[in-house]
Amino acid sequence: MVKLKNVIFIYLFALLSLSILRFFLFILYLDDFADLSFLEILVSFLMGVRVDIVSLCMIFALPTFLLFLPLKIIEYKRVQVGIYFLLYIFISIVIFVIVADMVYFEHVHRHITNEITAMQNDIHIVFDMINLHFVKVIYFVIFELILFYFFKKIIDFNIKSSFNLKNVALLLCVVIFFVFGIRNSIASKPFGLSDAFTTNKTSSGNLAINGFFSLSKSFKKQTIYHFFDEKIATKYVKNTLKSKDFNFIDEKYPILRQAKNTIAKKHNVVIVLLESWSSKYIDSFSNNNLGVTKNFDKIANNGLKFTNFFANGQRSIEGITALFTGIPILPGFNYLGKGLELSNFSYLGNSAKNAGYSTMAMQSSKRNSFRIDSIAKLAGFDKFYGKEDIPDLGLERKDAKPRFGTWDNNMLSFYLKKINTLEEPFLSFAFTSTTHIPFVSPGKKWEKYKHDENNILGFLNTLNYADEALGNFMEKAKRQKWFDNTIFIFMADHTVGFGRNKELLENTNIKIKNDRALENMRIPLVFYAPKIFTQAKSIGKLSSQADILPTLSDYLGWKTPIATASNSIFSTSSNPFVLFTNGNILGFVSNEGFIKHNLKNTLENNLGNEGMKKILSFYQILSNGIRNNKIAP
Repeated sequence: MVKLKNVIFIYLFALLSLSILRFFLFILYLDDFADLSFLEILVSFLMGVRVDIVSLCMIFALPTFLLFLPLKIIEYKRVQVGIYFLLYIFISIVIFVIVADMVYFEHVHRHITNEITAMQNDIHIVFDMINLHFVKVIYFVIFELILFYFFKKIIDFNIKSSFNLKNVALLLCVVIFFVFGIRNSIASKPFGLSDAFTTNKTSSGNLAINGFFSLSKSFKKQTIYHFFDEKIATKYVKNTLKSKDFNFIDEKYPILRQAKNTIAKKHNVVIVLLESWSSKYIDSFSNNNLGVTKNFDKIANNGLKFTNFFANGQRSIEGITALFTGIPILPGFNYLGKGLELSNFSYLGNSAKNAGYSTMAMQSSKRNSFRIDSIAKLAGFDKFYGKEDIPDLGLERKDAKPRFGTWDNNMLSFYLKKINTLEEPFLSFAFTSTTHIPFVSPGKKWEKYKHDENNILGFLNTLNYADEALGNFMEKAKRQKWFDNTIFIFMADHTVGFGRNKELLENTNIKIKNDRALENMRIPLVFYAPKIFTQAKSIGKLSSQADILPTLSDYLGWKTPIATASNSIFSTSSNPFVLFTNGNILGFVSNEGFIKHNLKNTLENNLGNEGMKKILSFYQILSNGIRNNKIAP
């Protein structure tokens, strides 16, 4: 058991060192954590220990696994020295990164993420920083000497290692420890950045997270782009965002604005995000007469139907990020749950809470799918539910289950039940999943077309089912006392990537009309509130998921300043536009056309030189804002 004692002592020493560094971070930057209460600080420190355990498990796993191999060769002192030296190097790297991050924190008031990759061609910056903080380098060298002395003093090389049941069992225990150390359980995802936020305050996460963990969880190649003088780029962005409905309020935060409307409307808001519901498969939006969205069509035709509405990305998490923050994910940047949350944003849930709303979110998938549980908490949603919480009502086939969560009818029924527990006014959010590929059939009853789990026909059948579930939800909602004072918002997360296989559709009544420009980004949006919006309208105004936050702030008179790359859908004075991402491509859409750019070359452009200036200015201002923590205070 000698080697076990060695590893435990080294592990605890490293864990103590990381905790001490967190305390130094707290003392050095007290102002950054001033918004935390004593209890929140304590809980953040405790969460920090969990983060440090994950960080150390990541670097201890390989050397410890080698050390505990039940092989005779491990008894050789030179082999052990090599393994312990590897562990020493790994610990040194972690400490160095955390110390360097503490220096970096002074400038941007958040932890380092994948922007470090942008320095690969500017290595002189690293040496300049070392020269500037030479005293800290001396401290690091002293720590390294202490660490080396500790290793030399504590390690006992007198071990026995052979292939027997006891040593195999010990190796298995070591593996299990590191698996649980890095993950919350064997089945769950590895512990992520968003999991470290104990409150919806950015400062809480910044206190709990260390620089090594932040960097390792968000490592992604990133280039710093500087297309124009900062003042010129800011001018282009502000001119594009200009509206009579909002005032710019702080020069340090170029897109931070406040709604001029101060008349508070205490309407409830119920948001349903519909998995993969593409406009061209919804009859009220496409006139393709597919016959699988009868309930939604009825809702759309009796509400405010926005027929020129866009997704800001092609993944669910991109749509959720745009909805929650009013800002699309930029090429080269991670999304919420992968590092984006380390910068300050204005969040939908927080804006509502500041206006006196109670908040709740749920999804039909597991709670930690996309880390939405942690993201929702950060965004200001006080209550969250997932698949684990939702009872199965048993209305669908018994011999199959959807791959991503529970059936939509189960979730929407549970959603209504939980809405009824909220104090008015309230903001609620729910995300469906039955229409996610593979399209598992809920039963023959809903199979309008020959079912296939992997093509458009299967999608249409699950859409038929999801539409009925939505219709049932709305019929029950109409009988609730809060219905008359509620705005229902229905939109998709992104489009579904099917529908062009002509041979597949030959023997059906499906006649898909020619796609419009950017059809793969077009999704439905409906505002339904028959007692509030008494006149049904079909509105062709250009808009996107990112517009929801400024729309609600404007219409409901929320006073919290917001920092969004978007405007109110109801504005009559703003110039409508949409920013979207498609992989590494950034897109900009206006009434005059659109442009696609990969940040090096223009890919498509019918907006001319002005369009190029706008799209690159937005990228420059937003990317610099995220990197320098200048999106929102």
